[in-house]
Amino acid sequence: MKLSFLSASAMACLLGFSAIGQKGGPEVKNLKNINPNAIKATMTFLADDLVEGRQPGTRGFSVASKFVETQMMRIGLKPAMPDGGYLQPVPLKKGIVSEKLTTMTLGEETLTYGQEFIASPYMPQSESSVSAPLVFVGYGISAPEMQYDDYKGIDVKGKIVVFFNAAPESFPSNQRAYFTTNPVKYNEAIKRGAVGVIAVNFPNDKRSTWEATVRRTKQGTFKWLNKEGQPNDAFPALKAVATFNPDKAEKLFAKSGKTFASAVESTKASKAESFDLNIQATIKVNTQFTSVAGSNLVGIIEGSDPKLKDEYIVYTAHLDHFGIGAPVKGDSIYNGAHDNASGVAILLEIAQTFKNLPEAPKRSIVFTIVTGEEFGLLGSDYFASNSPLNGKIVADLAIDMPFFFHPVLDIVPYGAQHSSLNQQVEKTAKILGLGISSDPFPEQVVFIRSDHFSFIKKGIPALFIKSGFKTVPSDTIDRSKSDVGWRSTIYHTPQDDMSQPFDFDAAATHVKVNYLIGYYVAQDSKSPDWNVGDFFGGKFGKK
Repeated sequence: MKLSFLSASAMACLLGFSAIGQKGGPEVKNLKNINPNAIKATMTFLADDLVEGRQPGTRGFSVASKFVETQMMRIGLKPAMPDGGYLQPVPLKKGIVSEKLTTMTLGEETLTYGQEFIASPYMPQSESSVSAPLVFVGYGISAPEMQYDDYKGIDVKGKIVVFFNAAPESFPSNQRAYFTTNPVKYNEAIKRGAVGVIAVNFPNDKRSTWEATVRRTKQGTFKWLNKEGQPNDAFPALKAVATFNPDKAEKLFAKSGKTFASAVESTKASKAESFDLNIQATIKVNTQFTSVAGSNLVGIIEGSDPKLKDEYIVYTAHLDHFGIGAPVKGDSIYNGAHDNASGVAILLEIAQTFKNLPEAPKRSIVFTIVTGEEFGLLGSDYFASNSPLNGKIVADLAIDMPFFFHPVLDIVPYGAQHSSLNQQVEKTAKILGLGISSDPFPEQVVFIRSDHFSFIKKGIPALFIKSGFKTVPSDTIDRSKSDVGWRSTIYHTPQDDMSQPFDFDAAATHVKVNYLIGYYVAQDSKSPDWNVGDFFGGKFGKK
């Protein structure tokens, strides 16, 4: 019965769009040209074992990139690079921790790598070490604008700070996400004179298990290199960055007179007091490096307005995934079907939909397929920092595993509440008959976890749209629970392949949503702007 209903529901949506198309302008009538099978075909190739999980610097990534490049040619996108091509080189440095040569002692006890702790590569050089007292600093956040400061009354100069890998629940969702990011926490620690950090997840953190965190670390770390050949965001002042297993974290508090459980409780209640842990740690990190010739792909549809064509709306999707890694259930190829072959496929169909218009939009539309998202939003950050465009980027829309395991009845437009882009979101949702929902999982800090955030840091309004979890009366599944279940069982594992029950009509809905929003931004006489008094506009926008 459920399958029958969903089929009828999909048919009703198609009939609804057909009726809208008869009444709407050319941009709405154009919706009928969107092809769900094209999305499926692109995903099928990009998620095949043939491309070996698409890790940057591998043959598989190169094959996948060449395939996407040929699709840009087929669609008729104009190459964006000065040399007349689509390929933007992204020089990368890859670091992998040598587990046997990386050690940590806590007091007199020698800890076991992978069981009690793991370390991040020290990107400035192959060997680094630090020996210093430990200090607990709650979330490791100082946010005067939120009337919050974990560092109040504590001296961390020359010490290693220990903090929870999260942010206060009292913060608004996207501000909470921002203060969870490593660069924000690392820079605050450095500003206070810390020489190392140890991060700990809360017990039962649903974002990732300890086992998944260890597997992920084995893939290494990438940084893009500046013109001087130095790694960007390397934080050389922090001589060691470690992550501690929360199941073993009581050891960090053994000499403090307080328990790990009490620290969890008080921190979650935003009542944490920073204090010395009365124990010394010595951490030695050995890192093995390789140079990687990374790359983005950039294509353009030039705007039709003589004045506005030098303003750009950028669509972004990441091509990379984790390649071949630790086996899970007998499979070692991390195919990344949903994450993010789906986003690349949807972006290409958005590009085709724009090309199907009888006239190009007033502003230019840019399509960027980026590398290194899984390793820190590297390709999008490089593009935003080294744009090849001769003009101004006014907005970004990122497409990254938007969720289409069921019909899309509502959307969660991350970022819409911060800028005038909300106007185009609301107009699009009304046309398509979709609801607009708020962030259902603020604890997952989705807002900072995809490529749109690279543009926000440059002061550019951006959106990241996922499906919501509205249901119909015949539904027997709580979609919010199934989403969490997917993240805890399939996400970032080899099981994210094409055997999953994707709904490609729903994928086509994501094309419609992102295409229409971008079109209406491109046609607006005013470029997008931050809302007055907005947190991100104030932090990153023009003062």
